[in-house]
Amino acid sequence: MSEVHVYGIVRAGDGRPVEDPNVRRVVHREVAALVSDIDRGGLLASSVLRTHWRVLEEAASNATVLPVRFGTVMADDRAVVEQYLEPLHDELASGLAEMDGKVQLTLKGTYREDALMAGIVARSRAIDRLRSEVEKLPEAAAYYKRIELGQLVAAEVEATRERDTQHVLQQLEPLAITVRAEAQSTLKAAFNLAFLVDRSRVDKFSGAVATLRRDVRDWIDLRYVGPLPPYSFTGDRVDPGAAAWA
Repeated sequence: MSEVHVYGIVRAGDGRPVEDPNVRRVVHREVAALVSDIDRGGLLASSVLRTHWRVLEEAASNATVLPVRFGTVMADDRAVVEQYLEPLHDELASGLAEMDGKVQLTLKGTYREDALMAGIVARSRAIDRLRSEVEKLPEAAAYYKRIELGQLVAAEVEATRERDTQHVLQQLEPLAITVRAEAQSTLKAAFNLAFLVDRSRVDKFSGAVATLRRDVRDWIDLRYVGPLPPYSFTGDRVDPGAAAWA
């Protein structure tokens, strides 16, 4: 069964921001949804996800776009208007105005594990001393000391992460409109920061990232992505509440 997959929202007057002939616009008053027909039974979710990102990133290079939650599907074009564009028209138009001329730049930092641990040991006498004690004891006898060591290391990693994140923000936040930090889920993760930046300042921001990369290259690997649609800054207000890809 064919359904309509919704990628994002653009202004009605923005023409065709995506060249893909399978992507069309469903227009309602001042806004338009970028959509395509899709058969959920015949495609893998991973393939649809790649297409979703590609369409949004191409659209963002040509127009202001509000990304819609991945996998948002509706019955047909009429449902897109009646269930989404009409009831949320004012919020969507306001969101487009707010994001006009702005893009997301994402910077992720990953610690080089050897460098991270060497720095922690060098800064903490307690960790250095306890590590030496653990190494000299039989494994069973060192059980509780290993737990204590792990707790001390985790606390020091968190302090290091906070210090490095603040260093990055000090360099980059003045060049951005706002920033959002994502929680870290692994020991090696240093930071995951999304910056909302005016298009006119992207080159300057990228230059600052290049300088930062040289500053931290001995202990942090950086992954810099963008310009992107403002994924991290649109929130739930553009969510139509439609069925998602399963």
